[in-house]
Amino acid sequence: MSRTAAPRRVRTAVLATAGVLAAATVYGLAQHADASDAPLSATAAGSASAEAAPAATPAGQTPSEQPATGAVTPSASATAGKSPAKSPAKSADKSKDKGSKAVKGGGVAVQALEAERVEPAQLPDNAQQKWKELAPAVTQPLTQEFQLNECVSVAGATNWRQQAFISSHKTPAIQNSLSFKDEAAAKSAYQQVLNGMNSCAQTSQALQKQYKLTPDAAVQQTATTDNGRAWSRRWSGVQGISASGAQTNHIYVVQRGAVLTLLTFDEWDSAAPSSYDLRSDAAVLAMLAG
Repeated sequence: MSRTAAPRRVRTAVLATAGVLAAATVYGLAQHADASDAPLSATAAGSASAEAAPAATPAGQTPSEQPATGAVTPSASATAGKSPAKSPAKSADKSKDKGSKAVKGGGVAVQALEAERVEPAQLPDNAQQKWKELAPAVTQPLTQEFQLNECVSVAGATNWRQQAFISSHKTPAIQNSLSFKDEAAAKSAYQQVLNGMNSCAQTSQALQKQYKLTPDAAVQQTATTDNGRAWSRRWSGVQGISASGAQTNHIYVVQRGAVLTLLTFDEWDSAAPSSYDLRSDAAVLAMLAG
């Protein structure tokens, strides 16, 4: 699944997949689109920076300019022995979508993205996390490459819709939905996600070494369907797209027609013991597939 304010940068570890919250890391659409990039209202941006947990990267500095000085010792993650939670069926109520901009391809593309709306109660581990929507969903045109996390970038999307949520532990969940010109382009993007996640452990470890952290990143695929995958990444995060510190990131992708849906949520050891049962991931993919 990091944000404060420099020109269009809110870094609070809730909007950057491992640290994004439409509060986790909001970058401007300068070089590329980032999972933490969606525009927030002034009210939402203030709320995000106030509620986000990890320290923000100083204004004008990127993670590559501020290497960490010491390794973070991960705490044990307690996921075993918990009963799987059931994911409710996707809600038909789309009335809460606000702030959609004029997007490429007209109304059909917008409707396809807005049909991906999820309610807080549908998110994983809601009984423990008590998710709340951080701001109204935003839909906008997209011309740059979209970056989900340190491992995954997606090219070719024409429109982008983001919903951001915050838990009672002040940790993030983000749903990013991308539309493409056709189903073939969406399938290609889906494969880009799979390729990035297949090498995510190595990518994450290389980043940890760069910042003088113990290379402890481990990634496992936790569920699979014909058009969807789920993963869990356990690591000592590098602040930037992610929050810093010991954490577990949960990543989901589903491709349906010309739309790619990406859901992420984070569990930070500093916020609360891990409560999510990975056996629930199959139900999450089913919910996202509609």
